[in-house]
Amino acid sequence: MYWGWNRSNYSNSDIRFWGDGHDFTIKNAQASDMQTDLSHLFDIYLHPANITIPQTNLRVAYQYNADTAIALNLDHMKYVMTIGQVAEVVGTANGAALSETREINDSFVAFEHTDGLNVISLEIEKQRPVDLFGPAFPARVFALAGIGIVIPKSNVTMAVIGQTRNDEFHVAGYSAGLGAGLEVDFYKDFFFRTAYKFGYVNLPDVLTSARGDKASHHFTYNEILIAAGMRF
Repeated sequence: MYWGWNRSNYSNSDIRFWGDGHDFTIKNAQASDMQTDLSHLFDIYLHPANITIPQTNLRVAYQYNADTAIALNLDHMKYVMTIGQVAEVVGTANGAALSETREINDSFVAFEHTDGLNVISLEIEKQRPVDLFGPAFPARVFALAGIGIVIPKSNVTMAVIGQTRNDEFHVAGYSAGLGAGLEVDFYKDFFFRTAYKFGYVNLPDVLTSARGDKASHHFTYNEILIAAGMRF
């Protein structure tokens, strides 16, 4: 198993919001991750009570044979629609038609998956030993593929319709991805790992209010992670 941290970026996406009194789409919306500053290394990243706050990775794997592993994986990323961007908005809200290019800000809509964009996937991994650091530090390269579900806690405020902030965990969609990386052993059963992942996320059922309003969007992501783990 391992524990680690990640950075990610996202493609633009059309985000549709619909429900009581509204049905509109923000076209080609931009978003970014929300990485905790590294100045909090000891009080957040390595503090037992706060270790889940940053963008994190947790993985439990079974080594099926010498070069194949099967893993249950959690990628806890964060997705924040960029405040201050200018985007096209089309649809209706409060009975009025929307067909405009406007600044997206807190007085209109704030939309985040910040606790977070939780991708829970089943991965299969193929490994190949490489001699990079000598016999004292056995190493291997690997490639992986995975599919899974996405359970975001979506923080959404729609001031345009007077909807206050809502944030609930909800099974909102699915994901599929590929990855590759390097793993290096040290001190018997311990190892370091770094990996790059490319994935697709489709969220047709994002919960935006306690009364059941929804949003939907789909996008791709690039993720880089570092992790430390052990075998037992």
